[in-house]
Amino acid sequence: MDNTAEMPQSMTLPFRHFWRRFAAFAVDIIIFQAAILIAVHYISTVFPLDFRFPGRTSTWCTEAIPSQLAQRIEAGWPLPTDEIRTSEICEVGQIGSTTERYLRTGNKTEDDFWTSGQELTIPLDADNNPVVQPMPAYSSLISGIVNTVLIALAFACFSANGRRTFGKAVFFLRVQSVDGKYPDIGAAFKREILKFSPFLLISAVVFVISLFPIYPTQDFEALLDMVRDGYTPPDNDTTELYVIWATAAMAWWLLPFVWRGHAFYDHICACEVVNA
Repeated sequence: MDNTAEMPQSMTLPFRHFWRRFAAFAVDIIIFQAAILIAVHYISTVFPLDFRFPGRTSTWCTEAIPSQLAQRIEAGWPLPTDEIRTSEICEVGQIGSTTERYLRTGNKTEDDFWTSGQELTIPLDADNNPVVQPMPAYSSLISGIVNTVLIALAFACFSANGRRTFGKAVFFLRVQSVDGKYPDIGAAFKREILKFSPFLLISAVVFVISLFPIYPTQDFEALLDMVRDGYTPPDNDTTELYVIWATAAMAWWLLPFVWRGHAFYDHICACEVVNA
């Protein structure tokens, strides 16, 4: 009687084609995003848009402050004799969006060794009134959804019914169902929208955050008084938020390759990426 224990058979995972898929995705995302930005740029020259598509941001600043606004700043934040005032209005423009205006005001104390001071940056409305209340980021939410849907639709159109995107054609890859058939446009779009779902998530999170007040008061003069007394306005930098999003996105995209050999969205849609 042979009592030799049977050796466990190793599980065979499907070919991942990770680096080729990554290179193909990079090529395709650059092409499709550039096409969308160019289209939005030309459309925005004819129709007024207020989207926040990713792209180059331009900033112009001027020290010309309207007298009424300057008087409000002086009244709410009087300076001692050893400090100087710094105030400017900056306009930020982006592809496919209206120009946003911000007031940047503060004080500086100079001596022989360093320059120190405090600064407050706050949005302005069309009448040069500081906006202290919460500003729901509807345009960012809409542009995030529209941009994601357009990219997913572009990928789906070039991946359905046996077609290939430019990147997949270059790297000899193709999307097909696990039964060997080619997905139709509906299945391909479902796969792509699931692939880009982290972008929808970050748009929703940014919008929800914009619904909450940034400052402890909704009175501009009271806010200036608080800054003068040492209050530090919150930093609007979203670096930490994007780091958390990037970590979650990498887990959504990369973890399945290590665990199952294919992505979650391929598993959900019963698709796979194979050699063309």
